[in-house]
Amino acid sequence: MTGKVKASRRYHSPLRADQAERTRGRVLDAALGLFVQRGYAGTTVAAIADRAGVSAQTVYLSLGGKRGVLESLIASAIAGTDDPTAVDARWSTEVASLSDARERLARLVEHSCGILARTRPIHAVIRGAADKEAFAATLGRRLLQDRLAAQTERIRTHLRDDLRPGLTVSEAGLRYCALASPDLYHLLVSELGWTSDRHRKWLTQLLGAELLGPDAALPEQGRA
Repeated sequence: MTGKVKASRRYHSPLRADQAERTRGRVLDAALGLFVQRGYAGTTVAAIADRAGVSAQTVYLSLGGKRGVLESLIASAIAGTDDPTAVDARWSTEVASLSDARERLARLVEHSCGILARTRPIHAVIRGAADKEAFAATLGRRLLQDRLAAQTERIRTHLRDDLRPGLTVSEAGLRYCALASPDLYHLLVSELGWTSDRHRKWLTQLLGAELLGPDAALPEQGRA
């Protein structure tokens, strides 16, 4: 009898887990739409729950309330997949297999631009909330530090031996982080009307000159 009780406690329902994940997805989708329309301060948990078709308690239990929802939104957008670890491992292996430093840099930029495109509306929400919400300002600073660390590590892994003379990995990471920033992406794409493709080509060429030297900059220019 005891063995049967313990076995039932270890039981896990894939259906229940799938339902929970679907509910979480509905909450995040609803929250993103409301955050974009009303801003962080103008969005309530009750409004998110109503649009998602769940109870407010479900929002708190599944994502920890409004702050947890915003953090989950940006984390999901950065990852861009249900299994980011496996995808990153495959991507890193593919980049490492490229013999040309300019090609590796182009892949790094492409990767960064994909993240920028996915996270653009959420970064706008965070920027809009940062003046009045200490939480949002802190989140923005943490995202910056995480981004700098990740980008510097990619440079260390894939471009360390190809950086132009006198440029350290740390300095290269700082320059990459500044130029491939959400704020600059927002200015060029949202405010000045560049296409994402034009931004990617410009950024690839600029970072080629900054990190690898003028002769290593990709010749690709043009406008999309």
